Amino acid sequence: MHVINCADIEGVLIPKPYERLVKVIMAPDTQEDVEDISITMGIIAPHSRNDLHTHEDGVEVLYIATGYGKAVVGDTVYDLKANHLIIAPKGMPHQQINESAETMRMLAIWTPAVSGEEVIERARKAAQVK
Repeated sequence: MHVINCADIEGVLIPKPYERLVKVIMAPDTQEDVEDISITMGIIAPHSRNDLHTHEDGVEVLYIATGYGKAVVGDTVYDLKANHLIIAPKGMPHQQINESAETMRMLAIWTPAVSGEEVIERARKAAQVK
C-alpha cells in the first residue's frame, strides 16, 4: 500500500506554449512494485493548455481537481470543471485547455503503465516543436 502526498513530489516545468508542471506520482520506473499503472499530476498554468496528443498503447483517465476550461476528445469539445472525469480511449486525440485565471490541477491515470521518464520527455518535446 502506498500513501503519497503529491505536494511532496517535485515536478518538471514544461515551458510555453504548453506551460504546466508535470509530477510523476507513480510509475514502473519510480517504484519497484508498480507494474500495471502510472499516475501523474498535471498543473496547467492559467490560460494555458497541454498539446493535442494520443496514446497508442492504452487509455488515459483524467480527473480534474481544480480549475475550469475545455476538454477536446476526438472531434468533440466539452466544458470542463473540477470533479469532471475525462476518459481518453487508446488512439483518441485529446487535450485540456485551462480557461481560468488559476491553475488547473489534473490527476492522470494511465493503463497500461508508461514510464515517468516517457511522460516528461513527450511533454518537453511537444513544447519544443510548437
